[in-house]
Amino acid sequence: MSEGYVAYGLSLHSSFPLPGMAPAELERPASLVLALEAPADLEAAWSGPIGPSPWRGRLGDGQMLTIERGIDGDLSFAYGDRARFHLSPTGDRLGCAPRNAAQLDWQRVLLSRVLPNVSIAHGNEALHGCAVETPLGVVAVAAPSGTGKSTLARELTRRGWPLFADDTLILSRGERGVEAQAGTPHMNIATGDGDCDDLGETLAELGDESWLAAHRACSGSREVAAVVILERGPDLVLEAKALSGTVLALAPYMLGLPDDEGRDASRFALYSDLVESARLIQLSGGPSDRPAALADALEGVLGLRSTLAAERIG
Repeated sequence: MSEGYVAYGLSLHSSFPLPGMAPAELERPASLVLALEAPADLEAAWSGPIGPSPWRGRLGDGQMLTIERGIDGDLSFAYGDRARFHLSPTGDRLGCAPRNAAQLDWQRVLLSRVLPNVSIAHGNEALHGCAVETPLGVVAVAAPSGTGKSTLARELTRRGWPLFADDTLILSRGERGVEAQAGTPHMNIATGDGDCDDLGETLAELGDESWLAAHRACSGSREVAAVVILERGPDLVLEAKALSGTVLALAPYMLGLPDDEGRDASRFALYSDLVESARLIQLSGGPSDRPAALADALEGVLGLRSTLAAERIG
């Protein structure tokens, strides 16, 4: 029996339940079907690599994720030797072949890594960053890995802002201009970061991380109120200030797929419109500045602190 879900701007029909996600009544036909398949069938469906240089990246659990574009326009994803995924040339079917279907590690990769790239293949854009929803709209935080953007997002969710995206923010064009598409409700918390019961339900302990489903998370699309560029360093002081609206500030955080250089013009056009409609903010701090102090500075420049105070008093 298949279930319907919505994430990353995709309407999904899945032949298996997606952990931590609430099924949804789809308002339109599914844009993607998820199906468990035998590895041999997945290999037979793969058209073969179009070039010798696939994209590779090491995930937090030490496994490599490899993405290749096929001769027929299909996509192949390899999560180490633990799972393979194949997106059909038409982009409407994702075959999933885990080594052990009972394990949750491959589903975490499916939900946090593979599906955002499928959304890019469907014509959307993606920013490497996390995001929360506020009364102003979506506030996204972009930063290099290890800078603390996810820690800052957790602090903001603890203050009452629902999770919108944990690591990848999908952007698309809508009737209101550039819109953000909510991801899944999942978060990754490093072991040793303290109790996370207030953030969500722990689904599994995977390596050195807890994988959980947030108690408060968004769905659907929202306007982007602000994009925050987070910088940390020993010579930086705690400060939040407005930046001039230049698309170049976001260039290091724009995500794409192998061999999609032909989209550069449309990609930069979307991000140019984004910086015209959303505030661009630089948030900096030193190594000793705690997440609460960074959150205070960010709330202050956004003018959200009084709103939060009123909510706490109420």
